[in-house]
Amino acid sequence: MAFSKQDLELFKEKLLKIKSKESTQLDEIVSQLEQLSENGQDEKGQNTTSYSVQVENLLNAKSRLLKHLNQVNNALLRIENNHYGFCVQTGVLIDKNRLLAVPTTTLSIEGKKMREVNK
Repeated sequence: MAFSKQDLELFKEKLLKIKSKESTQLDEIVSQLEQLSENGQDEKGQNTTSYSVQVENLLNAKSRLLKHLNQVNNALLRIENNHYGFCVQTGVLIDKNRLLAVPTTTLSIEGKKMREVNK
């Protein structure tokens, strides 16, 4: 048994809000990286340690956002293909409250426990 169309619409709305927010954050990070690349050198033309740390932090944040946006897009695809909400480990429907808390998850609590045991 799968989720109702109403439930799927709720999950879709939640995922689209996340996607919008994170896309905005990604744009801000890209803008900050561009500003740093223009202004990140000292008067001798060398990058400062502070500059390097800022760039590294922004690149890490960008990488995390891209990874999560990919997960969001995959979840939206699963909704469109009527495969959303099923645990990839156990095949059972993931608890609705878990999906509301972590709408990109592909594992039920049981499936996650099984994966951790098999590591």
